[in-house]
Amino acid sequence: MNIRVPSELVELAEIFNKNGSKLYIVGGFIRNQILGIPDSYNTDIDICSSTCPGDIVKMLENSSFAVNYLNEELGVVEIKRNLRVEHATFRKEKYNLAGVHIPNNIEFIKDLKTDAKRRDFRCNAIYYDILGQEIVDPLDGVIDTEKRILRTTLSPEEVFKNDAERILRMVRLASTLAFNVEPKTYEAAKLNAYKLQYISSTRKREEFSQIVLADTKYDFLSDIKRAHARGVNMLADLDALKYILPALDAIKDSNIIEDRGKFLFEHVMNVFALSAPEVRLSALLHDAGKAKTFLDYRSFNGSSEFSDIIIEKNLGQEGLCFPKKIVERVKRVVRGLDFNKSGLETPNSIKKFIVDNNEDIWLIVALKNAVEQDKSRLKHKIAYSAYKLQKMQDKMKKQEAPMTVGDLKIKGDKLLEMYPSLKENTVGVLLKEMLYKCAFKPSLNTFENLSELSRKIIVRKKSFYLE
Repeated sequence: MNIRVPSELVELAEIFNKNGSKLYIVGGFIRNQILGIPDSYNTDIDICSSTCPGDIVKMLENSSFAVNYLNEELGVVEIKRNLRVEHATFRKEKYNLAGVHIPNNIEFIKDLKTDAKRRDFRCNAIYYDILGQEIVDPLDGVIDTEKRILRTTLSPEEVFKNDAERILRMVRLASTLAFNVEPKTYEAAKLNAYKLQYISSTRKREEFSQIVLADTKYDFLSDIKRAHARGVNMLADLDALKYILPALDAIKDSNIIEDRGKFLFEHVMNVFALSAPEVRLSALLHDAGKAKTFLDYRSFNGSSEFSDIIIEKNLGQEGLCFPKKIVERVKRVVRGLDFNKSGLETPNSIKKFIVDNNEDIWLIVALKNAVEQDKSRLKHKIAYSAYKLQKMQDKMKKQEAPMTVGDLKIKGDKLLEMYPSLKENTVGVLLKEMLYKCAFKPSLNTFENLSELSRKIIVRKKSFYLE
């Protein structure tokens, strides 16, 4: 089997060889080449040998390669020149606390087969001897890769008991690569899913984010179209959602039937499957308030009032610790879903909404359409409220209506110069009020018109704006 190896790694392997050590590539880089994944998608390279980190530093100190410690205890260093690779010394691992991801006892070893057994799945335990130009496959990982199946390196119970994050990795690999999971491996994952509570929020967020985007990583693979939905449904079946996205788990366990006779969880997952990558977190949580109000009050009334709180708890610092910018965007998109559902909003009301949600309009439109497509069962159905939003935004752009305060032909410092008694903390309010007026009537957006408009607004609300 021909494995393509960057010439830089051949040079590195020759240095290792001169110092009495064989250098191997291991893991996803080899697996992906066996699968026929193009090199442009295959950029992460892990290498390994029996050489310890300190010896690598000495070995390469007079070479063109730079070495940085990444985790000295685990024997992991970064080696880079033009390429950046991570080298891990062969090791054995022991875990005192089950499921915690980080081993507490490490022993560096010389034996490749023992190193292979501490890895997660057999398809990731395929080694390639760079100078020998041969695959070393102690656990039949090549066969598993060719059959597109995930099996653990040791007994599934032991692998997941030691490191519960591997359950998420299993789901991620099965989704992104369109692999099946061996039944014994799947059942062991299900039995050990409760140990995900011991995994850090950061690790869970990183794996979950990749599952949510599973269909985008290798989008040319067959059977990959709804890989993201397959991944989240797998998490649901494993009973793992309660440790990742409790609000979605609550919808699943509630067995709520919505107004069209469909289970609410089925509806949410259909919307998620239909959604563009950028709107998928919003899709998963767009009905989170319904489960709360139905379980507490046996009604969907007021469900939107709980949405912000639930999103914050699931995605914010108490949950998966997504950046605040992402959490706030999800809140805005979910709130926007209910805007103009009846189709009765006035043109000015729609313009004001567009100004207030300028950067998120396309996301709100995308979510509205995904919801409508599930409800109508028509693939390309456009929600009426989404159509009205998009049409109005297009019209405003054509008229060159200002969408943000920065688009106004007058600035805050000029207003302070024009009105010395203007309270500095009201400048933003004044600009926003003028922005709405210009959105309604774009021709107002000239310096002269805004100067006069600002005077009228200030005169009308003197006590608010002036010292």
